[in-house]
Amino acid sequence: MKLYTTTSMLALAMTAGFSVSAAAQDGAAVDQVVSVYERTRDDYSAPGARTGSFLFYPTIEGGVKYDSNIFKARAGVTQSNAGEIDDFIFQVKPGFSLVSDWNQNYFAFTADADIAKYGDNGGEDYEDFNIGANGRIDVSRGTSISYGASFGDLHEDRGAPDTATNAAEQTNYETFKANIGFARDLSLVSLAVDGKYEKLDFDDVALNGGGTLNNDDRDRERWEGSLRLGYEVDDYYETFIKLSANAVNYDDSQEDGGPQRNSDGWEIVGGAAFDITGTSQGEIFVGYVEQNYDSDSLVDVGDFTFGASLLWNPTGLTSVRTSVSRSVTETTLTEVINLVNTPAAGILGTSFDLQMEHELQRNVLLKGTATYTRLDFENINRTDDLFKASFGMRYLLNRNFAIDAGYSFDARDTSVALQDYKSHVFMVSLKSQW
Repeated sequence: MKLYTTTSMLALAMTAGFSVSAAAQDGAAVDQVVSVYERTRDDYSAPGARTGSFLFYPTIEGGVKYDSNIFKARAGVTQSNAGEIDDFIFQVKPGFSLVSDWNQNYFAFTADADIAKYGDNGGEDYEDFNIGANGRIDVSRGTSISYGASFGDLHEDRGAPDTATNAAEQTNYETFKANIGFARDLSLVSLAVDGKYEKLDFDDVALNGGGTLNNDDRDRERWEGSLRLGYEVDDYYETFIKLSANAVNYDDSQEDGGPQRNSDGWEIVGGAAFDITGTSQGEIFVGYVEQNYDSDSLVDVGDFTFGASLLWNPTGLTSVRTSVSRSVTETTLTEVINLVNTPAAGILGTSFDLQMEHELQRNVLLKGTATYTRLDFENINRTDDLFKASFGMRYLLNRNFAIDAGYSFDARDTSVALQDYKSHVFMVSLKSQW
């Protein structure tokens, strides 16, 4: 029995964007439940180019989208708020994946970019790129070692919690990630040990009206390790317990007079997972999460945690994904409370997600999503409610071309005055793959 955690399901969804055919080369996913959008269609899948024992899959996507509120600002013009400003955004997304075609072991090298040009607001232009590699070493039957590393030069979207509302441009940052894991799944008992590292480096940002926002106090690294033990109840169900620990170290969170934000945290959860091949796959768990901060001015964050994920194919033409998650994330925000500038500790975030996919015809796919996220900022009074919904269509022309079109709605309802927003986005793009 092969069971996949929420993390591995998310990883599959991310890599599917490069090529369904490429993802199928990874032997670890052969018997996994596959959704409508991820399903291999021989008549519409890129064949790739063979290079020795590797397959090369290049892609390029070009499109245009209209955003009704590019700065994620509150509606209504005031002295300090320009109101909703719309614009057309032209995007080009080149990328490729180089995937091994081996009987044992697995290796993939990927790279992609997202280049956007705004019609009337050139200061919002961005050029993002990612480059990375991941692989698996099959030690023996049921035993493997996984590894990976990636580097990205990215931007932070307007409306992100830590983005300054008076920033003259979007915040750019660099991220480096690495991971290594060991998994053993034999007979009734399974064991998985994973280690992760992430480094974040934020650029300073020019402010409207002059001046610069120093973002050096956001630069940090995070180490995380986890141990998961599972017991197979039968061929379809498994119970498990998972323990995780992390350490977050800031380069200099006190540079602008802020608190020492270094922290250590842990999480323990127990739950059950199931895998009914071809029909459904998922897991559910409950537990406790805690993050302890070095500074006495920051309250420790501890709370009940829970999570669930489900991929269900009720018919051969329809897929349903649902997920619930809760986590503690970093923030450097402050709030004036009783005339004192008070720093937030962390953010306790809870997210609910629903996604439906349907194959209208073999080459016409539909997708709808709805997400609600609650952000509770610890140590201050701020709370954010985030709403997102989208509807999209994919028209597969042939092996090499596909058209995507869609609409999305994004909104924030926050306790902070004048920082609510709503945004409507329409997009259409043409994707080429070989």
